[in-house]
Parts: sequence; C-alpha cells; structure tokens
Amino acid sequence: MKTQIKKILILGSSLLMLSLLTGCDFTDYKTRIQRENDINNPTGNKSVCLAVGDLTEDMYPYTIKYMPGYHKDLHYRDPIYVNHKLNKRLALYAKEGLFTEELVGHDGDKPLYRYDLTEEGRKYVDWWGGTNFCFGRVVVEKVTGVDDQLQGQRVIIFTYHLENVPNWIKNKDIYSLYKGYGGLKEGVTGQIIEGGAHYYSISYDGTLRLKIGLSGAYVL
Repeated sequence: MKTQIKKILILGSSLLMLSLLTGCDFTDYKTRIQRENDINNPTGNKSVCLAVGDLTEDMYPYTIKYMPGYHKDLHYRDPIYVNHKLNKRLALYAKEGLFTEELVGHDGDKPLYRYDLTEEGRKYVDWWGGTNFCFGRVVVEKVTGVDDQLQGQRVIIFTYHLENVPNWIKNKDIYSLYKGYGGLKEGVTGQIIEGGAHYYSISYDGTLRLKIGLSGAYVL
C-alpha cells in the first residue's frame, strides 16, 4: 500500500512539473512535444509499460493456477479470463529471460510452473498496480496536424519512433498481446508510428498547458 501511495505522489509531482514547465507557448511544437516526453520519461526507458498481471512484488515466487471454463469470448475482467491471460504472459516473458520458470507439480494432467523475476527482468520491472515491464523513449519525427475543434482545447498530432527498444518486446507473440497501444508493432520493429497526440487546454491568455501526453502509458 505504501508503495502504491508513493507511486501516486511521484506521478502527481511529475504531472505538476509538466504543467509548470510546458505552460509557455512554444511555436515549435516538435521541440515542445519532445521536451514534454523527455520530462515525463527522464530515464528514456519508460515510454511504454506493458502489464503482465496483478502480481505485486511480495507475491513472488508465484505459482500459476488453473481455472476451468475459459473461452476467448469471456469478458476481459472475468477472473477466469484474467487468470488465463496471466499464465500465458508469464510463460512468454519467461522464454525471453525476464522470469525463471520451474516445474513444481501438476494439477491433474496440467503442469504447474513457478515464476520469479530474473536480474534481466528487474531491469525493466515497474510495480504500478502489479507487474509491468517498461521500455523505450519517444522520438518525435514531425508534427502533422493541429486540431482546435473543441473549445478551449488543442490537440497536436505527430509521428514518432521509439528508441531504447529491448529484444524481448520484438517477439511477435508478446507485442501482439497488447492491442490497446496503437502502433506498438511499428514502434518495436523500428517503423514510424502515425497518430501520436498531445492534448492541451488553452488558457485565457492563449498559453497551452499539457493535459495528456504520450510517454508513460500503461498498457493492459
């Protein structure tokens, strides 16, 4: 619980810093957006965080369990669906060296595996809401549009690529799991990503304040 509170405080401080530092009105949107991403991701290794599951640090080593009744059309919050997804992700990340995998028994004819983080896994782990693996830095390519259709708001659209991309996320079986992040496949395979966006509120004096940026996304 203390860890979660600490995370919330850190995130809140980061957002406040972004608001203060990016309140000035830059005409060079590309420079501004790059700066905002780098402020929110100072290490250059946390542009994207991919959820493994709701496993906190004190739950490792973790032994999987099986829940009968799984089928692909279950609601994504159904406990059976969530458990199946967790088992699959643990196995895939173990193949990439982020977890150890140890056979510890069987549930009927199904193998039971125990997982723990490796040193390699600890390089990328983030404990926000469970186990996540983070990587990458946004590098802005060019601004492609400015949208002022909503009163008091401005959206800047841009293309970008990702750097600091580790080999484990280049596994198609892994990046294909995260359909909630548009452009993940392109980003991890070295392509340009279309449709990046930063959302701003427009102050009474015309200055912009960042509301939603690109870096720091947690993808379920």
